Amino acid sequence: MNTSILTIASIFKDALKEVIERSCQLKVSVSKTAQFIPGIQLSEDIGAFVNFWGNYKGLMVLNFSGDAALELVTAALRNMGMPEDEIPTHYMSDDVRGALGELVNHIIGKARTDIQNKFELVAHATIPAVVPITTPIGLYFKTTTSSDGHPCVRLSIRTPQNHRFHMELTTEPTLFTTLSGN
Repeated sequence: MNTSILTIASIFKDALKEVIERSCQLKVSVSKTAQFIPGIQLSEDIGAFVNFWGNYKGLMVLNFSGDAALELVTAALRNMGMPEDEIPTHYMSDDVRGALGELVNHIIGKARTDIQNKFELVAHATIPAVVPITTPIGLYFKTTTSSDGHPCVRLSIRTPQNHRFHMELTTEPTLFTTLSGN
């Protein structure tokens, strides 16, 4: 199935891998399987979400186990030169949420830039929100033309220490087709 949600998911996956490798000096593994899911939600221990709109519209969610969040943030803060005694030790700390928000901001920025470079389409994004989760929260993406039928995809990701997190992505139904002769 060749749909734009899979094209966008692939670009977002590459952006995520590049940002984490650069910011955290870690190589994460992304499953080769994209799952089509009925809807997206905030789940796990800590979730982050960001809305994007413009020539294309959608919503990206990253859901982390506490261990995955702490592994990524610890690596990012060490990479920035933070002293060991100042690195947070619990995923619920404000520093972890702030650092995850910054990572998500870089991921959405990189993905938007890559889509603009590849398709000459522009989108803006909200400031990422990062929240601790005690019970899953379903998110609803509505466009001006429809409130249902949006494709949703989940990508599973594993850290070097085998901690898991995942990206969920939804966009308005659309198909990118490159026109010839331009």
